[in-house]
Amino acid sequence: MSQLLLRAVRSFSMHRPYALRQSHALMSSLPRLPTHSSLRTQLADIAHKRQFSEKPTLRSAQAAMTKDDAYVDEESLLLINPDHDLVSAQLPMDDKGLAHYMHTGRTLTEQLSIMYACLSNGNIDSAQRMFSGLFRLYPDAMRDVADATVHNEIIYGLLNARPQPMTMDALRWYDKMDRQYGTRPNHNTFAIMISGFINCEMHNVALILMKEMLRCGYSFHSMILSPHLSDTDIDSIKRLAHEITVNDSENSEIATKVLQAVSEAEMTLSELSPAKKDGPNDHAVASKSSVLDQFDIPNDDTTLLGKIGSTTTKAEKTAAIKEELKATELVSTNVRGIKQLKHTLKSLYEDDLEGYNLQIRIERDTYDAALTRYREINEQRGDPLLLGNTSELRRLSASWLPQLESMIEEEQERCRQAIENRGADRMRAQYGQFFQMLDSSKIAIITILETLRVQANVMKTKIESTAAPHVSQRGVKTMQAVVALSNAVHSEIRMERMKKRNNRHIFGRNVNVAKLASSGKLFNMAIRRAKAKEVRESTGDVSWIDNWDTAVRTRIGSLLISMLIEAARVPEKFVDPKTEAISERMVPAFSHEYLFEKGRRYGIIAAHPILRDMFTKDSIVSIMTPRYLPMLVPPRPWLTYNSGGYLTKDEPCMRLKENKEQLRLLVQASNEDRLCTLLSGLDALGQTRWAINHAVFAAVTKVWNSGIELAEIPASHIDIPEPEKPANFDTDKKAKAEYFFKKNEWKNKRVNQHSMRCDCNYKVEIAKAFLNHPMYFPHNIDFRGRAYPIPPHFNHLGNDLCRGLLVFHEGRPLTERGLFWLKIHLANLVGKDKLSHQERLEFVEAHEKEIMAAADNPVPDSLINGDPNAPRPWWVDSENPWQTLAACIEYTAAVRSPNPAEYVSHLHIHQDGTCNGLQHYAAMGRDTKGAKEVNLVPSDRPQDVYSGILDVIIRLIDEDCKNGVQQALALQNKLTRKIVKQTVMTNVYGVTLIGAKEQIAARLREVKDDNGNLAFEVLEVNNLAMYVAKKIFESLGEMFTQAQQIQNWLNESARRIAKSMPASALLEWKQRIVSDKEAKEKLDAAKRKAKQEGGVLDIDTILEIRPDLGPGSRRRKRMDKLSTKPMATVTWTTPVGLTVTQPYRKYSQRLVNTQLQSISLYDTHMPSPVNSQKQKTAFPPNFVHSLDASHMVLSAIECKIAGLVFASVHDSYWTHACDVDRMNEILRDQFVKLHELDIMENLKSELEQRYADYKMPTDTLEYISTSSVKMAKKKTKSAKKAEECLEDEQLIESSLAKIHLLRCEDEDVVLDQSDLKSASAETSVPETENSGFKAALASASEHKATDLPSTNGHVKLVDLRNIKLIDPKEDLAGALKQEDCIAYTLSINAVNERKERAAVASEYRTKIADAKKKAKEMIKRKKAKTVAKSQTKPETDKAAENAEGEDENVEIIAQGLEHERRIKFAEIEAKFVTVFARKPIMVPRSQVLNTYGDVDNMRRQTGVSGRFARRLMWVDIEFGALPKQGDFDIKEVRNSPYFFS
Repeated sequence: MSQLLLRAVRSFSMHRPYALRQSHALMSSLPRLPTHSSLRTQLADIAHKRQFSEKPTLRSAQAAMTKDDAYVDEESLLLINPDHDLVSAQLPMDDKGLAHYMHTGRTLTEQLSIMYACLSNGNIDSAQRMFSGLFRLYPDAMRDVADATVHNEIIYGLLNARPQPMTMDALRWYDKMDRQYGTRPNHNTFAIMISGFINCEMHNVALILMKEMLRCGYSFHSMILSPHLSDTDIDSIKRLAHEITVNDSENSEIATKVLQAVSEAEMTLSELSPAKKDGPNDHAVASKSSVLDQFDIPNDDTTLLGKIGSTTTKAEKTAAIKEELKATELVSTNVRGIKQLKHTLKSLYEDDLEGYNLQIRIERDTYDAALTRYREINEQRGDPLLLGNTSELRRLSASWLPQLESMIEEEQERCRQAIENRGADRMRAQYGQFFQMLDSSKIAIITILETLRVQANVMKTKIESTAAPHVSQRGVKTMQAVVALSNAVHSEIRMERMKKRNNRHIFGRNVNVAKLASSGKLFNMAIRRAKAKEVRESTGDVSWIDNWDTAVRTRIGSLLISMLIEAARVPEKFVDPKTEAISERMVPAFSHEYLFEKGRRYGIIAAHPILRDMFTKDSIVSIMTPRYLPMLVPPRPWLTYNSGGYLTKDEPCMRLKENKEQLRLLVQASNEDRLCTLLSGLDALGQTRWAINHAVFAAVTKVWNSGIELAEIPASHIDIPEPEKPANFDTDKKAKAEYFFKKNEWKNKRVNQHSMRCDCNYKVEIAKAFLNHPMYFPHNIDFRGRAYPIPPHFNHLGNDLCRGLLVFHEGRPLTERGLFWLKIHLANLVGKDKLSHQERLEFVEAHEKEIMAAADNPVPDSLINGDPNAPRPWWVDSENPWQTLAACIEYTAAVRSPNPAEYVSHLHIHQDGTCNGLQHYAAMGRDTKGAKEVNLVPSDRPQDVYSGILDVIIRLIDEDCKNGVQQALALQNKLTRKIVKQTVMTNVYGVTLIGAKEQIAARLREVKDDNGNLAFEVLEVNNLAMYVAKKIFESLGEMFTQAQQIQNWLNESARRIAKSMPASALLEWKQRIVSDKEAKEKLDAAKRKAKQEGGVLDIDTILEIRPDLGPGSRRRKRMDKLSTKPMATVTWTTPVGLTVTQPYRKYSQRLVNTQLQSISLYDTHMPSPVNSQKQKTAFPPNFVHSLDASHMVLSAIECKIAGLVFASVHDSYWTHACDVDRMNEILRDQFVKLHELDIMENLKSELEQRYADYKMPTDTLEYISTSSVKMAKKKTKSAKKAEECLEDEQLIESSLAKIHLLRCEDEDVVLDQSDLKSASAETSVPETENSGFKAALASASEHKATDLPSTNGHVKLVDLRNIKLIDPKEDLAGALKQEDCIAYTLSINAVNERKERAAVASEYRTKIADAKKKAKEMIKRKKAKTVAKSQTKPETDKAAENAEGEDENVEIIAQGLEHERRIKFAEIEAKFVTVFARKPIMVPRSQVLNTYGDVDNMRRQTGVSGRFARRLMWVDIEFGALPKQGDFDIKEVRNSPYFFS
């Protein structure tokens, strides 16, 4: 195609005024072609050679989407048929690129990311060779991975090569895309090539490509929205189009289309520039009572990168804002993290940028701001006046920057040389491609900040969590530091690339989509799908670019840390031994050491003690990435899985944590438009506009600046005396334990006080920065679908301080019902949420004086001044003090207003569920009793499940006290609701007994007696906690039996899935064993033959017989071993369409050699077996969380459609007071609609469909009744051979089942050698057991059927024609006894049948013989008479003929008798049933062990005399019967006033 295109270009240049303009060298390289070829002919040739299918239009795409709409109910947004067209969960072994990873240690996408790094660094040839080599070796896998985005990057690199663009190579690669690699070019391909050739001034080639693009079905509008085009590129295309319209009438039509597309895009931008929005749901603009409108802050979308609308400076408004900021100035902790945050947030009130421009700057200017500040410090070094306000730690860390920059530059140069000298330093060449992608100064500042952050964090962590795996006493583990640093570098490189991949039209499109979301139009699923399709086609999936090799990332992080260790120095004072003078020297700030912990050696990066002291004085514990701040504008709508949230980040909507399986399912579901409902819910949450509560912020500022400890704000300084060591420390263990407990508590208070102060300061600084700005919280989800705000430091999911500082930006009239709910909310915050509504109203009215006093003077000066007699404000002692203060202020303002019903309220009112997990369990099980306990049933007052459980526990403890149980006596009258609440709440989410013990122990340690001392002995806390935990579990089983049954079903289902494998994999495993056995036998035979002939086998013959011994044998063995391990994870689909897979696997370790040390990392790319135990225990809580998340998403969408302002904290839902009633209706309606689906039946159906072809190994006991005797039958040779083959196959399956069960590490299976000796073969019954029974049968056969004696108490004859089989799962003992009776009846019937058959056979044998004898005698007599009478020969012949006829008559008589005998036999067979088909009774061995202890006890308790044969076998995976539902009517929830309250 490239030659044809060049011909067309040549012909085109012959008669056009703006002919091909390029360098002489390039022109001379073109072949001489005929000049008479017309452009039309050449383009026809191109079109004939490259046959691309027409691109589907938007209308056809929407029509095609109707097929997917079949499984979504547009009215309810629920997945009404979840088992239809499931998203398949691919097993790790099915990855086509696995062979490449096993061979090279890298995935194909990691190799492609190296290719992209080569392209970015100008190593074009290396990139092309790498791609071609991968495609040649792994064509199938590469076709799946290398789509058009990969080819686009190659073409982009060729056209942007330096010093000269490689235009010919770009054309050739464009030709190979379809012809050689089978990849169709997309609109981005044409955008890259058109802009590239225009920049090379090859305008005629660009024109031909424009025509080619139109012929392929792409529009110029899609080209303009390509991220590969910059604003300059678009302007160049526009200029070329203008030139064509003037100079070339033949191609003016194309130019007109280009100009029209650009004009439409520019018009869209101009429409976005007006400051006012008039959307129906944009109440922030409609209401002038907004807390931000007082400063007339401009709207969010007034400007866009300085090119959309105007950027007028608001000097007067900025001055007013600054005046308020001075009034609320904070006394900072003067910490490094806070100062960096202030510098980043400075633009919020000092810059002229507004809206999207300001948001983009905040997201991008993280390390740039820090780098600028560090350079300023270094320039001002030596001037104490300029550096007077700069902390010592900041000055010290800034001094490391210049040397570290120089070291990084030198390393980058060495990397360039290693890349040029191929093979000389392969390791440096590998990571060098990535190491050169970022500026040395940027890498240096990232290294300093990230290393300080992890070092400071570890000081906090080792105090707060003694069980943290990365904690040491002197520093942080090397692996943690390396991973954190490499991730930061990786993220910055990604951000730098995204800065270049944007233009004003893309941002205009994003703003337009955001306006659709704000107006509510995007919640129309048809519009959303159309927009999602547009986004997917315009961007493509470029995640492979950022998929760095784990080893490369680790080596880069290790290299930077080693450089910092060499460059960073701290001043240390020492005493000169000669002069005894105090001197100062510079020593390393960090050191690399080794630590032995639990028998393993770990490398750590230890900070110098001087540096650690600086952390306590100038902590940077709270240094986090300021990019993840609240947004100033509405988040980008989530149209696809990675195109939402922040404006400059394309990150997945799910927090994946290296979960490759979940990412694949997420991408597939997104591409198939299955996530529309879920993503709509995230958009609804993200559209909520927030503001800072000025009144609460003023109170917080006053408390903060005072330095006192109040309402969870820690004091600026604490002076707690260290506990004294008791005199009996060495002799009394109890006193020793109490001393250590008090000292640890003292350490925690001292160290955590500063950390908590810094954390609080971070929140307050963010609140101050957004004091006069609206804010939005973009949301994402975890793998179960639960939504979380992305900004980690300040959001409504935070602590009480964050929630108290936040209000809705939009205000709404309170109304009478709103005032009612405001009072209810205020009572709830104080802890009165278990009273009835009327009692809560009375409580608020009774404390109205205190409420108004709190609003008038939240923090009295007497309290700040430390007056011991100062009255303590009423709100301070609330369970949620700052939220209580906000409610007091709102209530006071409303009551004092002229008309409270018209007061415009901004406060968020909460409606909380009652132990939401139990609510879902009760609804799924239709459990009336459980539903009543969790307020699903209408009642006069709210039920408190925690108090109910506490009452049961107290009753059980009182009973134990009567029996003298020591734990009960110690706990009597000391348990509270708070102690049991957490364990009750988390029990339904799968908390273990050990976890429950830890929760309760933490609460028991907080209990104090009347004197303020610990109520429980330190050494006894764990013992008491375990006792209470068991009582809680016992109480829950008593109150929520239905929930327990559902939980057990989920546990058992997950256990079966986790140890299953596909039938095809099992068959392949068996075939491999058989083929390996045959190959070994064949090789042994060949060796023996060669030995007999006096020679040896050559290697070629051996490899011909055993190819598995050849090259790659170790890799194949590893693959074979992996294929036999349990790989199936529990996967299900939520009601809103999210496919969830549990990520719990036993990942293998990968050793990476670095400059510091060898680092062991989890290898998430290698197929790893599942963690069966974790899969089992985590399924119930994860499933319930997914239901909880689905209910929240559905409620969020409906509230948004209804025009409500909505927010949620999992099972707590927020809105304006006036809208609480409407929100309550929506919450109840969506809960009812959700549970009307029959969730458990749908789940079972999906699991049965998803795992339909899976097999699971079972360790079972087959019951063989000894009430029967097998009749010996003669077998044919073919039958014997078939039986032998079947036995061999059963032996193989039994062996495989044993191996698989051991690898599953199933706790319910006990495999020991003695049990396994006869596990696969049935043990014969001893002759002594059969002899007596045979005699009984012989005796029984002599009596009538009605007189037959029973051989055992329960064994008797049964009517096999009318018998109803007992299900062993329902009545095991009855089924076993019935099996004995059936076997006994069959044996008796077989004996009687054989006896009667023998009698009939004997009778008819005699009859037939007699009949034949008589017939022959008669014939003989007839013959004699005939011979005597006959005189002639003809008559003799006639007599002979008559004799022959008589013989035939004899045969007919015999056959008739034989027929009568068969009839008799048939009558006997009909009389006695000797064959009765039924399934063998298989009892899970775990059930026997758990219920009866052993087989002997089982036989005794069930009263059976048979035996149990051990069976290890593979069976089709089955899921047990669902627990029976109760009679609770789910529609009653609509009438429950306390369902959410």
